[in-house]
Amino acid sequence: MTAKITILAVFGAVLVALAIRSARRAHAYEDFNLNGRRTGLPALVGTLGAAEFNTATLIGGASVAYLYGTVGIYYTSLIFIFVFSIYALTVAKPYRRLQISTIAEYFERRFTGRLSEPTRALASVITLTFTWIAPATYLAGLSVIVAVLLGVDPVPTVVAITVLCLVLALAAGFITALSFDVFAYGMILVFVPVLFIVAYTNSGGFSSLGDVFEPQFLSFEPVWDLEAYGFAAVLTWGFQNIMLYLAAPWYGQRIFSARTESIAYRGMIINTVLITVLYGLVVLATMFSRVLMPDLDAPEEALPRLVLDYTSPIMQGLLLVTLLLVGITTMVAIWNAAVSIVVNDLLRRYAFRDRDDRFYINASRVVFLVLGASTLLFALTFVGSILLALTYVSVFTALLAFPILAGLYWRRFTTLAALLSMIAGVVYVSIALLFSFPYHLVSPVGVALSAVVGVATTLARPGTGPEPEVEEFFAVAKGNKEYADSGPATA
Repeated sequence: MTAKITILAVFGAVLVALAIRSARRAHAYEDFNLNGRRTGLPALVGTLGAAEFNTATLIGGASVAYLYGTVGIYYTSLIFIFVFSIYALTVAKPYRRLQISTIAEYFERRFTGRLSEPTRALASVITLTFTWIAPATYLAGLSVIVAVLLGVDPVPTVVAITVLCLVLALAAGFITALSFDVFAYGMILVFVPVLFIVAYTNSGGFSSLGDVFEPQFLSFEPVWDLEAYGFAAVLTWGFQNIMLYLAAPWYGQRIFSARTESIAYRGMIINTVLITVLYGLVVLATMFSRVLMPDLDAPEEALPRLVLDYTSPIMQGLLLVTLLLVGITTMVAIWNAAVSIVVNDLLRRYAFRDRDDRFYINASRVVFLVLGASTLLFALTFVGSILLALTYVSVFTALLAFPILAGLYWRRFTTLAALLSMIAGVVYVSIALLFSFPYHLVSPVGVALSAVVGVATTLARPGTGPEPEVEEFFAVAKGNKEYADSGPATA
């Protein structure tokens, strides 16, 4: 225990040092919010990876692998090949070219006219739902890790971690998050393979998996008949994540901060490969842990118990720090996105216009405090169902994907179509959750309904051609500098 406490103390000191260093670099609100749009490729890869590599997916996904073997590989690793490659190919470069600060600003730039403001406002509210609630799932995952490795009850754990994250995040907002992410990702790249090696060597390797898993859970042939995690749920989860990430404000914030559009694109491609491999190693380690601990009552404890029972005290401390960083960095990342939405899309636009940078930095810090308090209230209710909680809080943000893609690749797509498509999706998904529709009938049907309404509205009211503002949007988003300089053509 002494070794683990010492390592935790050193870890805390490093985070404090990073926060102080970050605070010295935050000279203006754009620094606090987007690192002054100067994030280079190594830092971008680190922050993208650390922002995704989270305790909700890690602990929740690991529990699926403990129970159902290769189902967990689909659920936790392979889906990200599609999630992040599609992001890179569709929106990474346009987001950076547009010089926006939030997803709602994308809607403002693309959708004009008298319905522009309600369209933007609805996009703000939708993106805020996930960023406000999701950090509690990561905090719940952290409480499981600490409870197993240190024997500390969940309540003091979530309070202590929340207070620590708040104090550190208040220093410099996104710059603090970026510094933490780079540090965390370095730890992840080292110690996730170590965790895999520990599990592999102690369990006896791949041949031992047949002793604890049925053949169907060691094959990559789809398994359809599982109640909660059948292949229909895997496909739904993959589809929902593709839609979610296209509109994800915390990922958008990182892409917006990139120094160039090329860095934004290359960073996401590299991230696609690394996240898939890292999550794959975690899932395999969890499968091996079932060989070592076949009768766990709480599958979510598989990874932390593997660390506790099969590594030395010093290694436990280092792996504990790595797992804590996984949760803390993602929580701070999404907190930053939520704060950016509240300040840029709500306070700065509707309540406190044309204030100086210091006012908006202080407003951000107040929002951080309110957000931290609400995260505490939600966190303890998610322990035991972390992945399912994360799944259901993400369904609304996924509804923004269709209007984003249609707005980017279809000039005729109208503001009314974007607004009605979001409303239709939100109404359906709310009803589906209220009446406990099967999981595969929530997000996919909501997105499909959103698309049908958007397409039908555009075709029913085609208009006379894109407005000059829309032509200008496309010139910038597509990187047509010559077109942008000469101005839009006459419709």
